[in-house]
Amino acid sequence: MTLHVVSFDIPYPANYGGVIVIYNQIKALHALGVKVILHCFQYGERTPQPELAQYCQEVYYYKRSRSIIWQLSFFPFIMQTRMNRSLLKRLKKDNHPILFEGMHTAGFVLKKSLRHRQKIVRMHNVEWQYYEQLWKLTSNLIPQEKLYYFIESIKLQRMEPYILLHADELIAISTNDEAYFKQWKANTHYIPAFHPNTFVESQLGRGEYVLFHGKLSVPDNERAAIWLVEEVIAGMEVPFIIAGMEPTQRLKDLIRPHDHIKLIENPDDITMNNLIRNAHINLLYSFQNAGIKLKLINALFRGRFCIVNENIASGTNLEKLCYVRNSAAAIRQTIEALLNAPFEQNRIDERRALLETEYSNLENAKKLMAVVKFT
Repeated sequence: MTLHVVSFDIPYPANYGGVIVIYNQIKALHALGVKVILHCFQYGERTPQPELAQYCQEVYYYKRSRSIIWQLSFFPFIMQTRMNRSLLKRLKKDNHPILFEGMHTAGFVLKKSLRHRQKIVRMHNVEWQYYEQLWKLTSNLIPQEKLYYFIESIKLQRMEPYILLHADELIAISTNDEAYFKQWKANTHYIPAFHPNTFVESQLGRGEYVLFHGKLSVPDNERAAIWLVEEVIAGMEVPFIIAGMEPTQRLKDLIRPHDHIKLIENPDDITMNNLIRNAHINLLYSFQNAGIKLKLINALFRGRFCIVNENIASGTNLEKLCYVRNSAAAIRQTIEALLNAPFEQNRIDERRALLETEYSNLENAKKLMAVVKFT
């Protein structure tokens, strides 16, 4: 059982959404005896990782050129910059099925030389909608970035029908995405996101603070944190922690006058996991409903109470494990109601029944293996 996996980035360290999914998927497939040939693109500060050899039969790295000239391509920039000739040449050497991770890597789905191969595309979002939302969320003060997101959204929307036509199977990451893609592609399968959890580790009793976490340089996370500070937390006396990578100066300046709000910048994995585990409430909010929110999965596996809005919970089947609140007033009211309530065993049992089955990495790897036609 051999499978090519084409990753849009080096999936280790597994420290942000998409690569967390890919890394834990590879581990689960390896545990079930699949021989993974991993292809990944190297750019930015990420470098080749010996760790990946533990779970892959072979690992190949390709330099990703991000020259501005690719902005002129018919293909979306995220796709064109990953259409590497060495990758195509290597894929053509055998007849094993190919799993393309995201629209980013799916450019070669269109190649006639791969027409006889099984080509599976894992959609991490409805990508054009995601970029459209980034365009709307990006400040007008950053016109180049805003224009990039707008053009990329148009190109991705234009390219999507071609990818759907030539892919043999699609894997959707949420039930919302499954419903969208199934309109155009009958061979669409819902397989939830792979993640770093095995068992529910939520602690009984009470925590001392409310936690919001995420990569704070991401426009949606920054906007959510700012909204929560201004509309929810500033007027309360509850200890509140905002934790995440690369907080913006605007967010730092907003938090500074509030003694009951603490900012933890760039926490490592151990620190972040402890923050999630020890919080009384994990408060998660998003202005986007794209894809899957891994931070919700982590909060439910590791934390106590979760208050989320519809954009976080939608398409996950996890609403029953959360308090879904959309308005600032409803969020404040729910925080106050939960502050003195202990987290009890029956809630942990309820989480185990759902999370350790529907969100089991091994069970979902078996579902993926059932889609793959191994040569």
